[in-house]
Amino acid sequence: MNEKEQLSAIVQRMEVKLAQGHQDDWVRLLHRARTLSAFDCSAAKGEILHYFGGAGSISDLKIDEEFSDLRTQLYTLCYGKRTKH
Repeated sequence: MNEKEQLSAIVQRMEVKLAQGHQDDWVRLLHRARTLSAFDCSAAKGEILHYFGGAGSISDLKIDEEFSDLRTQLYTLCYGKRTKH
């Protein structure tokens, strides 16, 4: 699985978990980033990194253990493999 596919798969699963938790605003934000990743993976990763940290961030959400694991995977994928132009 390439990086775009990994990003899409993680975000899509997170969207499902967030929808189940009635976190519609977060679903929309992640969906937008996932759509962007099909065209510009680096831009999508940058967008996603803005969702972490600070009050009211995606880091504050407590859905379940799977969601927490997905969130960690997403952060690692976006931050750990970030490319600079």
